[in-house]
Amino acid sequence: MKRYLSGALLLLAAWLLVGCKGQVTVDEAYNAIRPVKQLELPEQVEENVIIIIDNVADEGSSYKNRLDLYINDHKINPDWLVSNVQNEYTYRLRMRPGYYDLKAYYYAYVGWGEDKYEIKSEELMRVQHDKKTVVRAEIVKRPNGEPVNRTMYFTARLEDFSAPTTARQRRDEPQKLPQISEVVTLQINTVPEHAQIIVDDKVVGQSPLRYDVSRNEDHIIQISAAGYRTKTKFVDHAKIGNRDVYHVVQELEKE
Repeated sequence: MKRYLSGALLLLAAWLLVGCKGQVTVDEAYNAIRPVKQLELPEQVEENVIIIIDNVADEGSSYKNRLDLYINDHKINPDWLVSNVQNEYTYRLRMRPGYYDLKAYYYAYVGWGEDKYEIKSEELMRVQHDKKTVVRAEIVKRPNGEPVNRTMYFTARLEDFSAPTTARQRRDEPQKLPQISEVVTLQINTVPEHAQIIVDDKVVGQSPLRYDVSRNEDHIIQISAAGYRTKTKFVDHAKIGNRDVYHVVQELEKE
């Protein structure tokens, strides 16, 4: 009789395990219960992640400076041929919704060798199926091409897919004539910081700062700080080109 009861109890336990698969609360259902057949997410036909890193290299002191981008420790190779004077790196990707670890390493030739600098995010990059994630980083450099900060940071925001994004077009797309604004933003950084900035005989504030000027005219910038020699910079409008932001970096000499 005892053997019969033991066998019956074992059969009942097995039935409960197979038939009920345990109990879950309402809050646990999302993670605990999986569909019998998984539905595929709709294909993301448009890039939903755009990563823009500005002021990487140029024909001056930043010649041959370069950048490596990583997402979840996977190196992302550009889909264009990178030149030694590539100023803007723009990555357009299609990513699944979720959170990602984003970082980049900037390599600058300073002195006799190549130094390594990090660009990172203060929080994970968020990707949604109904928005595009636009991530930007701007490298501010000294006159010798050395970044002002050893560690730099990305900024990110979510935008509607219909919102235009200022970025380099994919190389396989037909080129369209861009709508160029009549103004350009001067990004003025100095060493030391908090220097007085005068643009075209108008005091505009202390560095670092941004100031909008006409892109079709030349400009004179005066930079001064106590204990340092005043420096005058000439901005040739022909060198501004189609840039949205024109960088002015100046290190002052002590008196």
